[in-house]
Amino acid sequence: MRHPIFQAILEGRYQDGLTLHAALEAPTGEDDRWAGYCLYALGQLLPAKDLLLRAHAAGCLAAGLELALVLRYLGEEAEAQRVIEAIPLDALEPLDRAYALRERGAAFLANGTPLLAREVLEAAWRDLIPLGLDSVTLRVSVAQLLGYAYALLGREAPALHYLHVALQGAAGSKRVHALSTRAQVQLYAGRYTDAQRDLDEAAGLLTGEPIGQAHHAYLCGLLARAQGQWSEALEAFRLAGEYARTTGESSAECLAELGRAAILTTKKDLPGAHAALRRAETLVTNSWQRALVTLRLGTWHAAQGDMRAEPLLSAARDAFAALGLLRETGWAELHLAAAALPHDSERARDALRRAVAERHAMGSGAPLLPELRLLPQVASYLTAQAEDPALGVLLADRGSAGAGTPLRVDLITLGGQKLIVDGQEVRVGMRRTIELLAYLLCQGAASRDQVLTALWPDDDPKRAANYFHQARHELGLHAPYLQIHHDRAAGVYRVRCEGPELCWDLEDIQRVLNAREDDEVARAIHRYGGAFLPLAVSEWAREERDRLEWSVIRAGLELMGRWSAAGEYAKCALLARRLLDISPCDEALVEYLVQATVQLEGRAVAQRVLMEATVRAERELQVYPEWSDRLARELQQLN
Repeated sequence: MRHPIFQAILEGRYQDGLTLHAALEAPTGEDDRWAGYCLYALGQLLPAKDLLLRAHAAGCLAAGLELALVLRYLGEEAEAQRVIEAIPLDALEPLDRAYALRERGAAFLANGTPLLAREVLEAAWRDLIPLGLDSVTLRVSVAQLLGYAYALLGREAPALHYLHVALQGAAGSKRVHALSTRAQVQLYAGRYTDAQRDLDEAAGLLTGEPIGQAHHAYLCGLLARAQGQWSEALEAFRLAGEYARTTGESSAECLAELGRAAILTTKKDLPGAHAALRRAETLVTNSWQRALVTLRLGTWHAAQGDMRAEPLLSAARDAFAALGLLRETGWAELHLAAAALPHDSERARDALRRAVAERHAMGSGAPLLPELRLLPQVASYLTAQAEDPALGVLLADRGSAGAGTPLRVDLITLGGQKLIVDGQEVRVGMRRTIELLAYLLCQGAASRDQVLTALWPDDDPKRAANYFHQARHELGLHAPYLQIHHDRAAGVYRVRCEGPELCWDLEDIQRVLNAREDDEVARAIHRYGGAFLPLAVSEWAREERDRLEWSVIRAGLELMGRWSAAGEYAKCALLARRLLDISPCDEALVEYLVQATVQLEGRAVAQRVLMEATVRAERELQVYPEWSDRLARELQQLN
């Protein structure tokens, strides 16, 4: 005859089990064991730990199984392992022996060693097959863990088989853990719709299985992050951390904080990311989590151009490789590529090739896609290298997965106006749509009246308002992830890009023009794409165009002043020629070019250069430039 509290557990009636326990005048060790499990299932981990310690001390050896489970959730993994290893398997009933093997397998999974987990869990599965109805719940649990172990090993067919078995045998709230595990497998297989379906079903069952709340919220965060839904992901990770703190689940809270840190780093909220990382560091419970913290810390340093990034990322990669984790090793290689890209494209290419090697070992690139979402600079590089079959496979994986939201959006406003999404131009019919985006990005936020006055000053207000809303609608059709959001409370409109990284050429060049390194500023000037919104006739666009052009010229003049003083005339001449393409009539630029040419090639060549500059300026101004005669006289006076 089954123990009455155990029967309540089988039926998912955990509160009833506690009621039965409370009615006992002198509970035995076995009574305490099953009541301790009820407390665990209800998310009351610390009271469960105390009751299970009492059961174990009373001579109920099998209570150590539930005790190890609770200790693992509390983040006391070393103690959990000590408890489980101290239980003599031969002294246990067959069902409890299989349970002990399951706990050992779960511990191996938590520590990031799926090969060891698979071996132990397969042994538990073999022991469970001949047992009767009492083993159904345990079979569900072992099948669920086997499914996850096989998924980590890149073997999808056995993974889905065991998860199907688990879900066939689970009813009601008992389905939560199997559904959550299958959702995670679907996520890393690139089947986001299927993953969402499993998470939605699990959400409806959580009231009966509250211990699954933190993990469910964490998985919701992972799924949202994989699709570039940053706000939803951050909220899900926040909830996961909140649930985990309430129950004392250190491991779940650690993962939630790491989830937040990854997104905040990508969004350039480095103080917020650092705070999340510091919290995660204090919660690490195993070597897998320690390697994850190292990875995220390396990424955080890389976002600041810090030289400490590469050693940290390499250490994380080596730790994952030692654990036999192909997926996480590939993640680390992607981050090493991102860290190398700004200064060493060859090293970045090598790291990407190693990531592709891990992809081939897994049999699919889908497990790498959620991490690639965090690295739009890597995605851009891959797009540029799409013809390289060794690297193009990662983009092909992304296309096969139907990942939806793009990784990167480039707003081009220098020398033309374009919207480029993952390397492909998106055609927008209204010329003012791009200008509207640029205006709001310049302003940060603006009221409707400010927008209409700036972009349609000469139109009837009703017609201007209609144009404005047409532009918003067109943007929503062609690029729904890039919105002109109306903040009703503040009464303003602002640009909001949810998912892909928004890169704006104007913003990029402004940032580099303020760089400390002279060569970096010079490269930015040489890459300057041309006049800002050259077709725009509105006053704000003209002002911004003139302001930017002067910023470029001023930065160039400052550079040439330093280079000329240092005798670096070749660099002066090259930069002066580039700047004269931008502002052909600028007297100071012509003077620098003439002086540098004298030093490099002599007076005769300098005179020819001056004549060419004079003709160009006269054609531009429709009048002879006054500075030409002065510079000619100065040349004549040279010995």
